Amino acid sequence: MIYVVRSLQSGKKIPLLLDEVKAFALKHNQLNHMGILQLFLAPVYKFLSSLSGITFDPSTLLPQLAVAPIHDVVQTALAKKETVYVRLAVVLGLGESLFLRDFANAYKIMTRYPKLFQMLDDRQQLRITEFEVTFIGGLLSFYWARETREPQWIQRGMNALAAFEDWSKLSPWDSLHRYHLLKAELHHSQGDTIRAIESFDAAIANTKKHHQYSYEAIACEWAAHFYDSIGNNDKTKEMIQKSHDAYIKWGAVKKAEALIKLLQVVPSVIPSTMQNQNQPSMSFL
Repeated sequence: MIYVVRSLQSGKKIPLLLDEVKAFALKHNQLNHMGILQLFLAPVYKFLSSLSGITFDPSTLLPQLAVAPIHDVVQTALAKKETVYVRLAVVLGLGESLFLRDFANAYKIMTRYPKLFQMLDDRQQLRITEFEVTFIGGLLSFYWARETREPQWIQRGMNALAAFEDWSKLSPWDSLHRYHLLKAELHHSQGDTIRAIESFDAAIANTKKHHQYSYEAIACEWAAHFYDSIGNNDKTKEMIQKSHDAYIKWGAVKKAEALIKLLQVVPSVIPSTMQNQNQPSMSFL
């Protein structure tokens, strides 16, 4: 289990990881280990399949188990007092919502299981062992801060950012790119365009340096939405293409194909000398 979790966190290429998940599933099925199949490997398969488009034979056990909603998996884990699987299922569901930009489902998950995310309200409660929850929760908090203007969201995001500022010094490989992306989202939320660009560039550069394709993809994708919000269509297109390419390298082909379609709706940039400075930017993402 730890190996699979670490492979997910490090951005191991999806086709390779799915092959390993299939092998683990066969082994645990032979041993009649239904718990790990139902509560862990099936949610992992669902997450990876939703991004890659790779599916297993529907007559086999894992795809059949994967149809269960995350809430059902959590309730089963709670009934069996398997608290580790509860957290893993919630994080996988939230991670899938983040990559697919399904913010409505992400909000539903965070409000349905508030105890798992209440640590974001207090920097002192954040632990490096919860860095994935903290990162995803921080990104989503900055998004909702812009959407709702409610102060608790910006504070949650800032608490996550403060935690990663500390953790990036202890474990830069795992944490530095996350820190820069959270910082970019803070500056985006504050309307500080110059610092946002600097932080997006730093996040992307750090992921490229370490060949972290999954995080390079998400950094470029969030940068694309930032550039779209300020009306820079050339940079929006560039970041969409870079995000697409990184998703392909990771093996998230289904996600990449959906993303590249956005290039068809982003207009050609109007020369600055012809722009009506009073005309608001139109968001296409």
